[in-house]
Amino acid sequence: MAQQLVVIDVPPLEEAAWATQVFVKAGLKIASNDAVSDAMGKDDAARDALMKTQNAVMEAEKLAPHYRRAFEKLYGQEPKVGLWSSSWLVYVPNITACIIDWSEVEKLATTTKTGPERFQYDQFKKTSYDFVRARQQKFLPADRYLELPLGLNAQQKIDASLEFLRKRGVIS
Repeated sequence: MAQQLVVIDVPPLEEAAWATQVFVKAGLKIASNDAVSDAMGKDDAARDALMKTQNAVMEAEKLAPHYRRAFEKLYGQEPKVGLWSSSWLVYVPNITACIIDWSEVEKLATTTKTGPERFQYDQFKKTSYDFVRARQQKFLPADRYLELPLGLNAQQKIDASLEFLRKRGVIS
């Protein structure tokens, strides 16, 4: 059976308690982005590539082989892995499922701020949505992608995510 990889992203947060529960309930080994970064720091080629990169987010495809190599070293033998961040759509092939929660972006974009500061939040929201959706369209079939509806509480996010993972065959 092929390795099952599940991405959850709650931009701009690095992780969320409800998402950790999804990973645990789905029986996924939770990958540590810090551990992957540490492994890359010990790899001369990866370190060299990172030093030559002006913007790691925008140049993710150039760095993908290095991330993939570090991921394989740390988690290659795990049958089911949970990954934080839509960056993994670029870094590793064959993502089984990707779940996005926009609630934090919406919270930032719908503050009571006005004027130029308000424009920055609106632009942040548009840029965030466009960026993640472009990645999804390039690297992941639509049936493997779920954007959680806005307004869900933590338990509803868990339930919706687990149902999506059942449909994708990650859990029975």
